[in-house]
Amino acid sequence: MVFFLTGKAAMIKAIFFDCDGTLLSHTTNRVPPSTIRSLRRLREQGIKVILSTGRHRSELKGLMQLKDLSFDGYITVNGACCYHEDGILLASTIPLEVLRKIHAWLKTHTLPIQFFLEEESFINTVNETVIRSQAMIHTPVPPLGNVDRILSEPVYLMVPFGIQNAMPLLAQLPGIAITTWNAHDALDVVNEAAGKDAGVRAFADYYGFQKEELMAFGDAMNDCSMLEAVGTSVVMGNGTEELKQLADYVTDDIDADGVEHALIQLGVLSADD
Repeated sequence: MVFFLTGKAAMIKAIFFDCDGTLLSHTTNRVPPSTIRSLRRLREQGIKVILSTGRHRSELKGLMQLKDLSFDGYITVNGACCYHEDGILLASTIPLEVLRKIHAWLKTHTLPIQFFLEEESFINTVNETVIRSQAMIHTPVPPLGNVDRILSEPVYLMVPFGIQNAMPLLAQLPGIAITTWNAHDALDVVNEAAGKDAGVRAFADYYGFQKEELMAFGDAMNDCSMLEAVGTSVVMGNGTEELKQLADYVTDDIDADGVEHALIQLGVLSADD
């Protein structure tokens, strides 16, 4: 797709980056050097760089692949918890009514669900679907935990493993939003008030930025709302075909320096430095 940007490049004040498949390659299990360089240059220019991911803060702490990157803020668990150096900016937990229904349903059904609390996560049971899904994102299988905890502790995100088995449960739950991060195996479930778009708006309000001053990079359908919430949307070459149809600009594959190429092509970074 041929893009314009000319005068718009100078307007960009914040860029939101998805993590898996956008910054972190699961082919190489690393962040491309060109991406590390690009994010550093953005911050040197005064552009806010914000991570926007379905991952929980406990997972991010363990991702050594991100150790060379610095961010001005974090949209985590698909917008259910957003924070920066001054603390939490936005938090949306799953309604207790929903958690009670899940707790009752799990007494008579077997379905692996990972529950993300404020500082940790656990799963009620593990099967091959869980093992396969976690291996795809180079993340350990979560520890087993007592599902009774969801009745007394805030839950920010649930990840049911096995879409076909999960849908009979999810179809009867009010007040939730569902996105996919693994087309065959896993779903992200958050409060319907959450979403990466809610995180984008929270940071825009905090910094006083307008929509046209925002840019976002993504690759999967859980990035859709984020891309719609910004003035300039970029989808990676390795992204889903459905998401590419929504993009202002489709760049190269993550492992072909897609992030850097887009930033240069769109005039946000110069090719000279």
